[in-house]
Amino acid sequence: MDFRTGDRLPRSTGRFRAALAACLLLLAGALAAPAAHAARDSLENRYEIAVYPNGGKPDLTVDPIRLKSQLSVIDRYFDPNSASDRCAYEEGVIGGYGWRRLMVFDVVIVNAGDGDLLVGDRSDPDNPYAGAFYLDPCHGHYHLQGFSEYRLLYKDGNPAQVGRKQGFCFEDSFKYTDHPSNGYHCGYQGITSGWGDWYYKQLTGQWIDVTGVPDGDYLLEVEINLQKRPYRFDEGENRYANTTQTPATLPKRRQR
Repeated sequence: MDFRTGDRLPRSTGRFRAALAACLLLLAGALAAPAAHAARDSLENRYEIAVYPNGGKPDLTVDPIRLKSQLSVIDRYFDPNSASDRCAYEEGVIGGYGWRRLMVFDVVIVNAGDGDLLVGDRSDPDNPYAGAFYLDPCHGHYHLQGFSEYRLLYKDGNPAQVGRKQGFCFEDSFKYTDHPSNGYHCGYQGITSGWGDWYYKQLTGQWIDVTGVPDGDYLLEVEINLQKRPYRFDEGENRYANTTQTPATLPKRRQR
């Protein structure tokens, strides 16, 4: 039967035509539904920020939705003969070689102030943050020392495990408002007002080594802008929190 022209449809059967039209409508609806659902979910799961007048200063916070949605626990083997694995050990992001249990997660640093976070070029002798930079051998570029700390807390708030203080290379990754990006990158660092800087969980150190920590329910806490003065960023009114928490569960380990 040729559905393009309808030449072979029985002309005397109106109900057949109506049934066929209904089936085609149902099919079209079924095909469209997943796309509409996906689009709706993506809007519902987006962290909404409101950029506010902050005297032209940045206000930094962590996207809590991204932190929660990308949180997982994995087992990973670290080989002392691997250059990247040796780098992870030497940087202190794992407690040893062999099989390690890791709580991995994304962190997006969002700028909700009406001014850019301007860090600039580390090689500039007039850069006020130059003394806080260090060269990350794993990533091959300069990071700002000790910007953030990752902590696993018991539900009463006491620490169960603490990750290494994290260095960051600030650049525009995610757009949270209609503000155009000012093009920051690892060579000339910063975060445009209304943008976020994304650290995805596959990056070295984007985790807490939870090897040996008992299974159970915990809190994952991320705190930012921890560097000592004069390298701490001025966030003006600082209406958005610098500390973000999300529930985290360590499941029972499977038997090998």
